[in-house]
Amino acid sequence: MLLRPILFLPLFFTCFLFEHVAVAEEFSFFATPFPSTISQEISHILNTKQNQLLVRANFEYRAEDVDALYKTNNYAPLWVESSQSEKNISDVLALLSNAAAQGLDPNDYSVSSLQQKLPLVQLLKPESFMELALFDTAVTVSLMRFLHDLHYGRVNPHSLNFNLKLRTHKTLDLPQVIKTAISEDSISQLALKIEPNLKPYRQLRSALAAYRESFITPSQSEALSKKSKSKKAINYSERIIKIELAMERLRWLPETAAGQSIIVNIPAFQLSAIDVAEQDNSPVLNLNVVVGKSAKTPTPILMAEMRYVEFMPYWNVPLSILKKEILPKLINNPDYLSGQNMEIVTLKNGGMRVRQRPGGKNALGRIKFIFPNAEGVYLHDTPSKSLFQRPRRDFSHGCVRVQNPTELAQFVLKNQEGWTQERIESTLSSNTHHQISLKTSIPVLFFYTTAFYEQGDKLVFYSDIYGHDATLLGALTKIGDVPDSALIRSEPEMMPSVLSTEDSPLFSEQSP
Repeated sequence: MLLRPILFLPLFFTCFLFEHVAVAEEFSFFATPFPSTISQEISHILNTKQNQLLVRANFEYRAEDVDALYKTNNYAPLWVESSQSEKNISDVLALLSNAAAQGLDPNDYSVSSLQQKLPLVQLLKPESFMELALFDTAVTVSLMRFLHDLHYGRVNPHSLNFNLKLRTHKTLDLPQVIKTAISEDSISQLALKIEPNLKPYRQLRSALAAYRESFITPSQSEALSKKSKSKKAINYSERIIKIELAMERLRWLPETAAGQSIIVNIPAFQLSAIDVAEQDNSPVLNLNVVVGKSAKTPTPILMAEMRYVEFMPYWNVPLSILKKEILPKLINNPDYLSGQNMEIVTLKNGGMRVRQRPGGKNALGRIKFIFPNAEGVYLHDTPSKSLFQRPRRDFSHGCVRVQNPTELAQFVLKNQEGWTQERIESTLSSNTHHQISLKTSIPVLFFYTTAFYEQGDKLVFYSDIYGHDATLLGALTKIGDVPDSALIRSEPEMMPSVLSTEDSPLFSEQSP
C-alpha cells in the first residue's frame, strides 16, 4: 500500500523542478548580474544614470561628464577609498553647503542627504560595494552639478527669450578640473576657479555676501518699530533676489574677445561702450537711452555684431507702424506724408514702401548704428530729446534711442581710418546719406538685469519693467539639470543675411 505514494515521489520532484526552472528562465530576462566589485557597482550606477541618494535621482544630463571622470580613474572610487577620503569628502560637502554664496541653492546638490549618510558610510565594511558605490557617485554627481550650474547657469536663456549667442563648445573640461583639484588638494578653491570670469560677477558675489550680513540682527530689531523692521527686511530680501538673478544671467554670457563692445542694460535705460584693451574692462562711455514700451513693443534681448554706421539715414517705416499710426493720419490728412518729409518708393520686387527722408524730422535723427539681427532693431539718434530727462524711459517701438549719438559714433569709428571727430561733425552737418562699413565689427549686447554695477563701481537696482525677473524666478522653481545641447551650440550661430537695400528694413534705399 505504501509503495504507490513512494513511487510517485520521484515524479513529483521532477515536475516541481521543471516548473521552477521554467519560471526562472521566464524572469531571467529582467535579472541583472550582481556586481562583485565596487568598480562594477560604479559602472552599473553610471549605466542606469540613477542614484537614489540624490534629491534628483536621475543624472542623465551630467552622466557624460561623470563617466569621463571615473574613466580617468579606471572606475575606481574617487572619494571613499582615498587616503585623503575624509578630508576630500569634507571639502566637497563644505563647498556645496556654501553654494548660497554664489547665489545657488545648496538643496539642489543633496547636501543634507549626503551629510546624513556620511557617518553610516564611514562605518561600512570594505566589501559593502553597493553602498560605497552609491555614496561615491552621489558625491561626484552633486559636485559636477554644482560646478556646471555655477559656470553655465541653471536655465536655457533661449527658453526665456534671451536671444544670446550660445557657446560653441564646452569652455571647461569639468572632469579634468575635478581630477586636478583632488590631486592638488584644492577642492575648496573650485568655486572661485569655475565662476564666470567677469568683473561684474565678482562684484555681485561680494555684494550678495554684504547684503546677507546686513539683514536685521536681534539687537537692531529692538531699536526698530515693527513696521520699519518689516519694510527693511523686505527691501533687503528683494535686493538679494535681484543680485542672485543678475548672477544667473551673467553665467549665460559666452566669453568675449578683448576689444570694443557695446552693452545696453534695458531696465537701467543705459548704454555702456567699453574698450577692454584701453580701460581694463571699465566703461569709457555711458549714455542714457530710450527703450521699447513695456506693454506693447519691448526691446528684445540679443547679441549681434555692429557692422555699419549710417549718417543722415532714411527711415524705412515698418509695416506695423504704417498700418496702426500713419494710415489713420493719412486718411484724415492727405498731405500728412509730405508734411513729415515722407515719400512712397517702389521696390524692384514690385512692392511699395513708405520712408522718411533725411533731415530734422527724421525719426532716426542723424545717426543709425546697424548690427544685423533677426528682430530688425538698431541704435539710433532721435529728434525727441525731452524723453531722456524722464527717470523711466520705455517709449520706443523696440529700437533703442541714444541721447548723445555723436559720442557713440566717435567711439565706434575711433579705429576707422580717416574718421576723425572733425570729419564726423562735417558729415552730420549735411543732409547727404552716408553709410560706413566697419573694418572690425563690434559686439553689441542688449541685456536685462535689475542689479548691476554702474560707472564708479556703484551697485544700482532697477525696476523690473518687462517682468523678466518674475519669469526667471518661475523657471528656477522648476530647476533640473539642463542638457549641454541647450547651452552649447555645436556649430557657430549664423548671422542674419544682409538683404538687398530694397528689401531689408535695416538699410536705407537710394533716393528714386
